[in-house]
Amino acid sequence: SEIRRRILENDWLDAIIQLSDSTFYNTPITTYIWILSKNKPENRIGKVQLIDASQCRESRRKNIGNKRYDITEACREMIVRVYGDFADGTFTETTMSGTDIVVKSRIMDTVDFGYNKVTVESPLLNGDGTMILKKGQPVPDTSKRDTETIPLTEDIDEYVQREITPYNPTAWIDKKKTKVGYEIPFTKIFYEYKQGEPSDVIAKRIEEHEKSLMAKLHDLFGEG
Repeated sequence: SEIRRRILENDWLDAIIQLSDSTFYNTPITTYIWILSKNKPENRIGKVQLIDASQCRESRRKNIGNKRYDITEACREMIVRVYGDFADGTFTETTMSGTDIVVKSRIMDTVDFGYNKVTVESPLLNGDGTMILKKGQPVPDTSKRDTETIPLTEDIDEYVQREITPYNPTAWIDKKKTKVGYEIPFTKIFYEYKQGEPSDVIAKRIEEHEKSLMAKLHDLFGEG
């Protein structure tokens, strides 16, 4: 987290490229390439380009261990071109072999990856429900201590008034414990919702499986 914070706060991160999985002999792991620069061109200052090239690959005719895909020359040229164009969008091409390759690009503000992790305190109560005070200040109940992650782009006090106070009016933020962090939720950024099957279609398929199973049991055990 501290490494990410230093890189992003200094605006050194230019782009991250997610490549396909299963491109190595001994592991199916997905690879991420980080492009760092201390001399960004003006249009990239304060920005980070995320490139999802996980579907920019061609299947091998014969697997080698875990290696099922190749990042061919056509794939490499497309990834480099999308990086150079520096634009949002989903880009599709068809290779000479007839394979459709896809690259997605998102341009993000560097600050979008930052957050304040705040500590939310609730007061310790007496048996009669009144707050316990120490030097005029409420004593926190450590058993009810919680944390919230608030984007750097959002005002902490406004967030508390909207998301915490309506549900816990006596809660407060211990600002001495607030920490700044950075994360890059790559999967979340490129997530695309896919509509599930209608329930009647699923029910019909289950019914067909049940009929098939009953027929097999009948053949196995007979009428008796």
